[in-house]
Amino acid sequence: MGKYECYCLREKMKSKSRFYCYILIISILYGFQYYINNKITPVGDQTAFLNYAKEFHHNYLEFGINRYLTWSSRLLIESATLFFSVHDKLFIIASIIASFFLLLPSKKICPNLPWIPGLFIFIFLPASEFLSAGSIPTYINYVFPASFLLFSLYYRYSDKWWVQCLAFLSFVFAIMNEQLAVYAFLWIVFELIRDWKVITFRYRNILYGLVSLTGILSAKFSPGNTLRFEKNVESWFPNFVHLNPFQKIGLGILETGDGIFSVSFGFIFVFLIVLVVLSFYKKNFISLILSSFTLFAILSQKFEWRNILFTLSSVSKVARESGTFDYNVVYFGAVIYNIVLFMILMYSLWTLSKVSDRLWIIYLFGIGLIGRLLISFSPTLYASSTRTYLPIMLSLFIITCYFLNDIYIHFKRSKAIK
Repeated sequence: MGKYECYCLREKMKSKSRFYCYILIISILYGFQYYINNKITPVGDQTAFLNYAKEFHHNYLEFGINRYLTWSSRLLIESATLFFSVHDKLFIIASIIASFFLLLPSKKICPNLPWIPGLFIFIFLPASEFLSAGSIPTYINYVFPASFLLFSLYYRYSDKWWVQCLAFLSFVFAIMNEQLAVYAFLWIVFELIRDWKVITFRYRNILYGLVSLTGILSAKFSPGNTLRFEKNVESWFPNFVHLNPFQKIGLGILETGDGIFSVSFGFIFVFLIVLVVLSFYKKNFISLILSSFTLFAILSQKFEWRNILFTLSSVSKVARESGTFDYNVVYFGAVIYNIVLFMILMYSLWTLSKVSDRLWIIYLFGIGLIGRLLISFSPTLYASSTRTYLPIMLSLFIITCYFLNDIYIHFKRSKAIK
């Protein structure tokens, strides 16, 4: 090996070491905030889990099985929630490890700017949005499995057998969350069709597809979920059983649209700003106008300027309070307007993406919306808070990193020309 090759190898190793050190530091900062939140905000369901620990004599697996039969299909996730509710110091280590796994695909998500995902997890997966059932229980049920899901989806093709095993085990755990099971299944289906001719990928995708389908069926037919559904209807949404599927989807669209376009999540602003900047760089004036319009509409809602989004939010509030979806112009108009806004975003994504990636980017946005709209079929539609936006958070996290990578490439090219 010559001097130049040795130099390149050393630089590559230094770069890899710096990357791992960086994501470790970010993982510590990101994971630790959930522990801090657990100390300064109401612990929520953790109190109940501490009582469960005594009741089940700290037999965590037995508790998970019992919950599967009486309350929830999230068997191992329930076991983990009980364990970390009791051992909150170990929770710190677990959250850091999970965050590290979440950031490992950074170079695949944003090749030219691998440090961006580390910053964006604070915006797209903010700890402040995962407090509704207490910091530890909410994190373990949502962000924890989502972290392992992204790792498994990006590393299931690894050449190293131990990474393949780790990815598979991570995937099995992640799909015990029903929203993530559907999200993963739709992701795998796309890649199965796209990479059908690659034999190795085909069989691996079929395996992962079947596992995610098992997660969906488990959630559907779990005895615990059936019992929980009945109790939640009584507690949260008595009129739910009287709604037909179209009414449920209508309410889901109203609630999802209100959450995305009216609640004003920080990640929505970042996503739209990136769209505006990229539209400007690519001189795509239609996308620039549409993205700017959407951004302005959300900002005006944020500052309580009366506009159509204010009206839509009011319609959603009325639907929430009445617990029904009426077949009238107001409700249908609100649903159609939300769909139009989603289509505007999809048009911008389509025109701004590389030709080879367009279908995937649109599909990724779509499965994020579908993952969120699943809550339409749950009586906890209005009780689950912002944590159920997790699928759209994941999709927009990946898409925004993708577009920032594209902006960087355009910036470098324009600089080189000058």
